[in-house]
Amino acid sequence: MKRTLGSLLLLLALILLLASCGGKTPEKTTGSATTPATFTATEEGTEPATEGVTTADKWEDLAPKITMLAERERKLKIECSEFVTAEKASKNDIYLKGPDAVEDGVTSAIQVMVYERNRDADELLGTSVEFVFWNYDWGKQAGQIDTVVKGNASDAPDLFVNMLYDLNLELLNGTFKDIWSIPDSFFDFKTEGWLTAWMENLSFSGDRAYILGSDYFLDAFRAMAVLPFNLSMMDENAAALAPAIVGEEETLGAGEELSARFFDLVETGKWTWDVLGKLCEAIWVDTDGNEQDSIGDRLGIIADEYGGINSGTFIYSCGEQLTEAYFVEDESSPDNGRQRIKYADTSAGLERIFDKVKSVFDGPGSLSTYAKFDGATPEEPGVAYHHIKFAERGLLFAGVCLLGGLEDVAFQNMEDVYSVVPCPKTDVDKSYNSIIHNVADVGAINVHLNPRKLKAVTAYLQFCTERSTAIREEFLEIVTKYKTTTYNQGTDRMLDLIYDSILYGRDKTVDDLVGGQRWHSLMKEQHFVVGSDYISTQYASMVSGRQTKLNGHLNTWYTLPKVEPAD
Repeated sequence: MKRTLGSLLLLLALILLLASCGGKTPEKTTGSATTPATFTATEEGTEPATEGVTTADKWEDLAPKITMLAERERKLKIECSEFVTAEKASKNDIYLKGPDAVEDGVTSAIQVMVYERNRDADELLGTSVEFVFWNYDWGKQAGQIDTVVKGNASDAPDLFVNMLYDLNLELLNGTFKDIWSIPDSFFDFKTEGWLTAWMENLSFSGDRAYILGSDYFLDAFRAMAVLPFNLSMMDENAAALAPAIVGEEETLGAGEELSARFFDLVETGKWTWDVLGKLCEAIWVDTDGNEQDSIGDRLGIIADEYGGINSGTFIYSCGEQLTEAYFVEDESSPDNGRQRIKYADTSAGLERIFDKVKSVFDGPGSLSTYAKFDGATPEEPGVAYHHIKFAERGLLFAGVCLLGGLEDVAFQNMEDVYSVVPCPKTDVDKSYNSIIHNVADVGAINVHLNPRKLKAVTAYLQFCTERSTAIREEFLEIVTKYKTTTYNQGTDRMLDLIYDSILYGRDKTVDDLVGGQRWHSLMKEQHFVVGSDYISTQYASMVSGRQTKLNGHLNTWYTLPKVEPAD
């Protein structure tokens, strides 16, 4: 599944929430579901000659009609985020736009593939694509795009690709297309034609834009939260670490590597915070002799609290269910047939998470810091230094990272082999539950596009989607540093597991939607070492108000107009 693929596109936060909810599901097809409408060239472009509805789902089917469009409707403008200093730097210039030209032996393999993909799409579909980079401020992108779209400027981009941090809030204004009713489609990249089916089933009105996801947008894929571990270091310290992985009574067979057993343990659902705590304790070396955890020691893990990646992943990837989605089946209720979401009645799930995390960071071999991103020395040990420490064998686990973050120099220059696993669970009875950090980069098609040009944009993106497999694979090989057959298999299994576990992202999306003091913000502020007494008190004081706000958001969503697009 090309793992998380182009995990793409994520609006993910929002998308996850939405994708996990119900509603009408577009039919998944592998060919034209109905006879395509025929088109006649006119001075204004092309108009349908019949009233038939085109439901072709392959770019090959759409291309003949698109090339008949007026030239002005085949000139596409795609606006990409230029913002590169967030927790996940945008790579739109690499994976979306690509280079203007390539040179043998100089241009990277990924860049060559992106260049060829986009060139072929331009030629085969008769389009001309211009990439524009606008630098929207962090946290304000959605509002500014809202202004651009509603201004109906003639030079406004046809497609916005941005770090839409506040997209979930803009949904309330009806500016962007709802993706509420499309379960499975967002992550179902095995089904041919899903992109067109999705697009054709979206609502369309004058105050909303299309939102789409595709592995054309690799940043959502790159935004998957992973926990890197030093595979070489684990194997070389097998005697000390094995009891936490294979148990006190078992031993490793002759020539058996501990890392292989660790992959098995994770895949069978036994990777928990308790196991992580035991590994941290077993790997700890009190280098400075002060008898307490410190930045100079050899440690199991460092948690960086400055950003929300660690605390957010700890909360939302533990396997605990913090919200519940349900359908109303009551003909006397105005909500009959609708999906609602409610917070858990008690804080039991959060209490288990806080206590498990506390047990690890209260014990030896782990360290929690309030490090900032740019500190790269032992005197100022920010996240950058923690990565260096991991690369130099000072950490067994790098701390929660985003998959795209493994492109950093510290990971790429290390001599040891490393791999990735999901964040641990609170209990073996829970399911793995991975998240995509924030909403990642997503695409929003300008609502003012006419249906004819919309077909051109859709077909262009679909062609790119179907040609992105090699790009994803090349990205993975670079990021995860494939070296041995065993390592490849283990990493692939873990990435598949992480990808498969992005099935229930509702909790974080609901938190982002409601805003205010979120659960993972409480954990971050309390430095990872608070317990259940603290969070139970906070939960009781906050949940009622948060539920009221959530209800208001849901009510707003259900009043948004849903007008099917004219052909």
